[in-house]
Amino acid sequence: MPGFLRRSLQNRRSSPLTLAELFDAGNNSLNAIRLIFSCLVVVSHAQVIGGLGEEPSLGGRTLGAWSVVGFFGISGYLITRSRLNGQPAARFFRARFLRIYPGFLVALLLVAFVFAPLSAVLGPGSSTFADSLTYVLRNLLLYPPFVSQTTIGTTLAEGGIWNGALWSLFWEACCYLGVGVLGLAALKSRRTGLLAIAFIFATGASLAAHTGLVPPSELTLAPPLVAAFAGGALLYVHAERIRVLPAVAVSTVLLAVSIGTGTAAVLAPLPFALLVFILGAVLPLQRVGAKRDLSYGIYIYGVPVQNLLEIWLPELPLPLYLILTFAVVVPLALASYTWIEAPAMRLKKSAPSTPPVRPVQV
Repeated sequence: MPGFLRRSLQNRRSSPLTLAELFDAGNNSLNAIRLIFSCLVVVSHAQVIGGLGEEPSLGGRTLGAWSVVGFFGISGYLITRSRLNGQPAARFFRARFLRIYPGFLVALLLVAFVFAPLSAVLGPGSSTFADSLTYVLRNLLLYPPFVSQTTIGTTLAEGGIWNGALWSLFWEACCYLGVGVLGLAALKSRRTGLLAIAFIFATGASLAAHTGLVPPSELTLAPPLVAAFAGGALLYVHAERIRVLPAVAVSTVLLAVSIGTGTAAVLAPLPFALLVFILGAVLPLQRVGAKRDLSYGIYIYGVPVQNLLEIWLPELPLPLYLILTFAVVVPLALASYTWIEAPAMRLKKSAPSTPPVRPVQV
């Protein structure tokens, strides 16, 4: 019998199963789900970068956009849990920095000083050391909107972006900053209200962008992600009161409505985050990513590899293009985790502030 059904039956005689009871921080499949999302981002980008058509979409959102929303929903729950479980602010921010920035910086340098020059050898474009240096300097703060530089010289065709997946990292860091502030003792009694305000504001901004009340820009990409993160945080704060079966039913209906009406950017973040989290709790994929979490590496190297392959072998059919992409990206992700991400995470202070469990990499 699946674990979800077994736990549900065990709790039926006493009280309905809650999200807090269902989710085991030391035994879940969230690493596996994040790995799937990373791969889906690569698949989603393949058709556009490879010149093979539009990205696959559902409910008005591309496959890649769905995946990034899923990332943010998971992070909202886990990061809020980490901060509100007594982790000091300095240690919290140190951990967040070490998890994201070292891998990001190495990927940024590799694109600037390896991928771009190599593309100039393989294709008709060109770049200089100054072009690469400017690319690094303008993107050091996690691809900040309106400041970031997406190309290097003429190595990509007009409109090309060397690493289009990195734009979400800036907004993830902003969410981390918000959770860090939320953990202050002075705000303890206001946490639910502040998270609700963030969620409502982000949802309203998504609606404004969806209906055309505000013109598309780099800023209008962020609200669905913030809504998913705030939604995930609210799920954690209220985990002991959220009854799993009714929540799944309501979330499924909302998700179906959002897809059917093409309003997924507005309606889907919270129900999608909850359903993703439920899947993470019940799927039997706990071993995937338990020792080596490749999801981040796949996410940050997928687009550069795809760009390079498109320059070198522009006529590849989609299946072969994807096979070659993953054949290069997976070793890069493994190297990133082994030599960059894992050593950086070991720099975190060793003394646990909460009882130790097998952690999901956050």
